[in-house]
Amino acid sequence: MSSNVNASEIEDSEIREEIYRDLVETLFGTPGSFAAGLVGGMIAPLSAWMMTRHDIYLLLTAVMACFAAYRLYVLYAHTMTPLEERRRDARKWEIRYAVGGVGFMTAVGFSVAILFSEHHDEIGGYYGIVIMMSGVGMLAGRNAGSPRIVYAQMLGLCTPLTVAALLHDDLRYWGLASIFVLVMVSLRSTTKFLHGNLESALRNGRDANIQRRRFKSALNSMSHGLCMGNCDKRLTVVNRRLLEFFEINEEGAPTTLAGLARRIADKAAMPESEWRGFADQWESHSALPRTSVFSREIGDRIFDFRCEPADNGAFVTVVEDVTEQRRAAREIERIAHFDTLTSLANRFQFQQRLERDLRHIRKRGLSLALLCIDLDQFKEVNDTLGHTIGDRLLCAVAERLRECVRSVDMVARFGGDEFCILMHPTIETPPADALARRVIEAIGRPYVVEGHTIVIGASVGLCIAPRDAVSVEGLLKCGDLAMYHSKAAGRRQAIWFETSMEDALVSKRRIERELREALRTETLEVHYQPIYDARDQSISTCEALTRWRHPQLGYVPPSSFIPIAEETGMIVELGEWVLRRACRDAHLWPSAARVAVNFSSRQFQQPDMIDRVRSALDAAGLEPSRLEIEITESTLMQDTEDAAAKIAGLRAIGVRLSLDDFGTGFSSLGYLNRFPVDKVKLDRSFVSELSVSSKTQAIVGAVSLLTAELGIDLVAEGVETHEQRALLLAKNVHLMQGFLYSTAKPQEELAQMFSGVARGGKLKVVA
Repeated sequence: MSSNVNASEIEDSEIREEIYRDLVETLFGTPGSFAAGLVGGMIAPLSAWMMTRHDIYLLLTAVMACFAAYRLYVLYAHTMTPLEERRRDARKWEIRYAVGGVGFMTAVGFSVAILFSEHHDEIGGYYGIVIMMSGVGMLAGRNAGSPRIVYAQMLGLCTPLTVAALLHDDLRYWGLASIFVLVMVSLRSTTKFLHGNLESALRNGRDANIQRRRFKSALNSMSHGLCMGNCDKRLTVVNRRLLEFFEINEEGAPTTLAGLARRIADKAAMPESEWRGFADQWESHSALPRTSVFSREIGDRIFDFRCEPADNGAFVTVVEDVTEQRRAAREIERIAHFDTLTSLANRFQFQQRLERDLRHIRKRGLSLALLCIDLDQFKEVNDTLGHTIGDRLLCAVAERLRECVRSVDMVARFGGDEFCILMHPTIETPPADALARRVIEAIGRPYVVEGHTIVIGASVGLCIAPRDAVSVEGLLKCGDLAMYHSKAAGRRQAIWFETSMEDALVSKRRIERELREALRTETLEVHYQPIYDARDQSISTCEALTRWRHPQLGYVPPSSFIPIAEETGMIVELGEWVLRRACRDAHLWPSAARVAVNFSSRQFQQPDMIDRVRSALDAAGLEPSRLEIEITESTLMQDTEDAAAKIAGLRAIGVRLSLDDFGTGFSSLGYLNRFPVDKVKLDRSFVSELSVSSKTQAIVGAVSLLTAELGIDLVAEGVETHEQRALLLAKNVHLMQGFLYSTAKPQEELAQMFSGVARGGKLKVVA
């Protein structure tokens, strides 16, 4: 509180000091009256000398002349001194003025008194009284800025004559002296009144100047441009920001609205017709009785002109530079409607266009086609060459898609490697087949990206409205289903939507839902198919296979639910459940029997895969050497370094490794050389062709020799006939698995089989 009071007092003191300096300046503000006073004051002694020829008047004239010269010098010096310096030394200038003014008036007062007393003829008396009264009349008007100077001059001028009048015994002179005293009293009151008015005027003027400066500062500090004008469109206010917007100099700024519009147009190099339209637009909006806004692109900037009506036909225009906002809005709109990577339309814009076109074809009886496109092998590009190369490949694909379509068609990217093409509605069936062939051919051509030659493909699903669907969601769903079947059919194909695809999707979704429930309630089963040694019918290993008997659907084959588990990621949970169940069941078998468990690629790639295997073995109390993990060549292809590390980890804890579906990949021999596997399972496709292909027999024989040399067990899968068995034995393939020997059996039946084998002495370990 105290600090606030002190600050207020300091501010009041500064204001009083400023007003005082202004008042001192007024003392020097009327040089004409100043000169008249000097001449009028010297008339008294000069006229007295001329009437009397007495030397006293010459002396007084000389004294007054000295004071007059001093006053003129002070006036000249004041005029030549800079204003800031004068204001800083205001008290000195007041003293200088007071010395000259009081001295001069006192000399005048003595001259009048002597003239009145010693030579009081009629004319002399008139001169004395008139000169005194004239001097008194001018004092308050000219020197009201400093009442002290007025009072001192008044005393110097009036006191001598008043005393001279009182020295006479005549009451008439005393009456005259009384009048002089009343004049002095009146002069004092008048001076006080005039000084108060002058100080108030100066204070008000200063406040007004402060307000004007603040108003001007506020106007010039605005982030918006502003101009104000009256009813005849003459400008009264133009702030600095508006001039800066359009690079107009403050000197010679336009004074009319039309002139301002012309100056802005000249700076922006507008054509004649354009600037006249701009000026007319501005004037018409300024004349409206309500608020109105118009926008104008001037040069490379965009401005909003907000025109507000004012009293008596006046107007106010606020100008805002909205360039960045408009550009940001355009960018937001672009992001909302276009794919940021490829600059194709995005899903949102595509669906808007599709919805509009669907309404159009319903009214006109037209048709439109939709193509859903998914890139083949794109994931491999991302995984092997990185996402930067993948992104540039997507941009190249987008460019080729643009080249495939007409200008009236729309190409969109839905995210990832999924694209859609919407063909323009037509009366006849749209030529979607031809477009699909162009798309597959264009995308299938090699790409060169940063020195890498890349070959990918495209799978296309086609559908048509209104035949297949009449809604946005329905048509996109049809296209997705057709595209999914295209990929499943071997890729690089274009397949039309069929209603059976939707039935298959419904069935798939049901299987997915029911499979999750079966996993949760553990109602799946694990069956085991033995691997026999054909030489003596002994059992070496039993492969764990998942079986599912649904209460409503009946037996659901693995080919139906395993791909769904892979697709949804449930395969990891399913695989771990089978692993734990198989280890637990194998613990009940004879100690010489091993169990083989298939691992999917996703399950094998889990970071904690080794820990999960160890946990399952510990929970079942099963020796690690009695567990075989089967993986495919594609699993090894995903990440060879990670696969090598995991295989080393499995071998470290004593778990065996089996390579399934051997011969179906492209690098089987390389994998045998790089990865230490214990068993190779020859794919059933070789076994089925043994009886009809001598080349297949030669391949099987070569693989048998190779695995024997490497000390790796070789198992033939899918053995179903005695002929196949005989041919395999002829190639020294003794370990066999298939329906010829046994189907997959539940744990209960397998236990009976082991009991029978044990009694016959047939069970042994095949190393």
